[in-house]
Amino acid sequence: MQLPAFVDLRPIGRCNLSCPFCFGPRHEVPSMSRRDALRVAEVLRDACVQGVVVSGGEPTLLPYLADLVGALHRTLPSGAPGPRVVLSTNGLAPLRTMERILPSLSWIALPLESADPIEHRALRTGVAPHREKVLALLAEVRKNHRAVQVKLGTVVTHLNTSGASRVLDLIEEDSWLPDVWKVYQMSETNYGADNRDWLAVSQEDFEEVVGKCAKAAADRGVTLRVYRNSTRTGSYFFIDPDCEMVVVDEAGERRIGNLFDELAKCTEGVKGAIPSGELISPTRNMDNFVNTYPDV
Repeated sequence: MQLPAFVDLRPIGRCNLSCPFCFGPRHEVPSMSRRDALRVAEVLRDACVQGVVVSGGEPTLLPYLADLVGALHRTLPSGAPGPRVVLSTNGLAPLRTMERILPSLSWIALPLESADPIEHRALRTGVAPHREKVLALLAEVRKNHRAVQVKLGTVVTHLNTSGASRVLDLIEEDSWLPDVWKVYQMSETNYGADNRDWLAVSQEDFEEVVGKCAKAAADRGVTLRVYRNSTRTGSYFFIDPDCEMVVVDEAGERRIGNLFDELAKCTEGVKGAIPSGELISPTRNMDNFVNTYPDV
């Protein structure tokens, strides 16, 4: 079975925030069952996938998340390391929950949208004080889980063009700075598509913010990465809560079939919709993951 080297697993749509730019699954989508999630983990391991980003929705709302990341992370039967596991989380889970999850992670991805508290609250809506909780989790990871690398993400919208470039100012301790800071152009998918008319910024305005972020990152010695919508096609392979495979092309996200159904076809010798070079660019898929989450 041909699978991309790097996969985004979205086992849940539900979230405890209601961010207007979210490009994840709709919140009302039923979550993947524990049984299916562990089956997906085995499929990815059997296919020798090199990296998995577990996201959502908010994955820490899943009661089985520690089991899932543990299953992905464990050593392969050959003795080789399992795939690198990244948890993309909004940072709201209690520390007692994170303590069970962090040992199985290579990276954790956390969001901070603005140094301005009003701007941040307008984008990370639903729980306050969100920003302070993220900073507390960042400090916990840096102090007690040094093996876990940190990616900080900032989505640029019409609401945070002023404070996005000053996000690193929120982190006073240099030793707590992220390994990678990634600045995102807002993806016009799902909730982002619903709100693009009042939320999206022009390409020119986005690049102006990126220039300011580049200077801020250089001043603090942080690696900056930039996501542009123009590079999205062919870069991502998602597995959604209903086990449907999703790829991105020029028209947006495209569902190409149920993972287990297509795997059964392959087993029976029938050509299925398992992604090939026509749907996923191996170079873009690899560059997107490796540049964001380097193997350090």
